[in-house]
Amino acid sequence: MKLPRLQRPALIESSLRLRRADRAGAREVLEQVLALDPDLAHVHVALARLRWPGPDFHTVLGWLHELLQPALYLEIGVERGLSLALARPPTRAVGVDPAPLGDPLARCRVPVQVYTMPSGQFLRAPPEGCALHGNGFNMAFIDGDHRFETVLDDFIALERWAAPGALAVLHDTLPLNTLTSDSTRSTSFYSGDGWKLVPCLRALRPGLRVVTLPVSPTGLTLVAGLDPTSRTLSARRQDILDSYAQVDAGRAIERPQAVMGPLGVNRREWVADWLRAVGVQ
Repeated sequence: MKLPRLQRPALIESSLRLRRADRAGAREVLEQVLALDPDLAHVHVALARLRWPGPDFHTVLGWLHELLQPALYLEIGVERGLSLALARPPTRAVGVDPAPLGDPLARCRVPVQVYTMPSGQFLRAPPEGCALHGNGFNMAFIDGDHRFETVLDDFIALERWAAPGALAVLHDTLPLNTLTSDSTRSTSFYSGDGWKLVPCLRALRPGLRVVTLPVSPTGLTLVAGLDPTSRTLSARRQDILDSYAQVDAGRAIERPQAVMGPLGVNRREWVADWLRAVGVQ
């Protein structure tokens, strides 16, 4: 793919500075070119990897599948099926996406049911024959519509289908910059304002066990201690939306620990220890 005129030299210069161990200089180069053209997806990705080095979110999802081998995996936001393909036997999977791309089942190694519909419609009433009607999900990944309102609604509806000891995984919970973490999308690289769900859960659902992993491009949050009977969030939904409407990403970008709580460690062993400690099965 041909890169835009400003993008290629910036990526080369940033890489050269990284080789000289000049991380601050590498970041400065990337931020300067984004100031000239904010819609350079490869530059955003390079900046994200610079901020959060190490294994990316797909790798961590792979760890979770290896460690937990969930009986039923539920994925909101299938797109091309890259994360669905991480599930391995004996897991069964259910995917939901109103407009999946290509053939999302092409790489799958496990039985998968894909439902082409909005997540809200699906979670209100999963179609007859859906595996979710059995014992609920053991692991779920929320990566659909990235707007806070939708992510909140997805979590509320999804929690009601949680099996005992289940884990929910939230994507895009460490905003990279204010432009790409707003409710309105204006760039090709976009993580939305769904990150607001993390401080919301920490404030209103103290019984949940929540940790955010600093992985590229924009974080991954693990939520344990799910309670299908809880109605705290649904009862206060409008108040939550009103309260968080004017909250921007600035503080979460500059001081993520102050907003998200202590960050986890991007290592397989640390993740395994955390899962055992919080009782995820």
